[in-house]
Amino acid sequence: MISENFSKNICEKNLITQKRVVSPDFIDCNQHVSESSYYKIAIDVLQDLHRELGLNDCFSAEQTAPIVFSSNIEFFREVFVDEEITISVVLLPESINFRKWRRIFEIYNQAGELSAKIISQGAFFDLQTRKVKAPSLKLYEAFRSHNLLAMADIDK
Repeated sequence: MISENFSKNICEKNLITQKRVVSPDFIDCNQHVSESSYYKIAIDVLQDLHRELGLNDCFSAEQTAPIVFSSNIEFFREVFVDEEITISVVLLPESINFRKWRRIFEIYNQAGELSAKIISQGAFFDLQTRKVKAPSLKLYEAFRSHNLLAMADIDK
């Protein structure tokens, strides 16, 4: 497994970041970003990155795509309507062959303080056999070349 310190240090480097302005749609009765909205914001950023970087085409051509098994959100600071937030995302291999991975989103408020961290465990999924599999070298290189992949010492 990859150490938490490694994960923390990688995310502080903000390998991939995007900025968004929080709309009223994301605000709950406490007048801050709702629990489900943090996840929606993060996944919207991820889907936009996949489109912009051509990864959706790669998933289609390789008939392999990421699948999530579990996600956990930790909350640290509030975020309010009209704040400009920064979202970072990185994928950490959890196995030598990159079959399994951990994805980390960090969401920072306008003051640059960590507001939420979303950690998901997942794997690559064969779109035809509907089973988990290791990605092709081409898919691995697509993630690495776009700085979406962080490497560390990995135990099997």
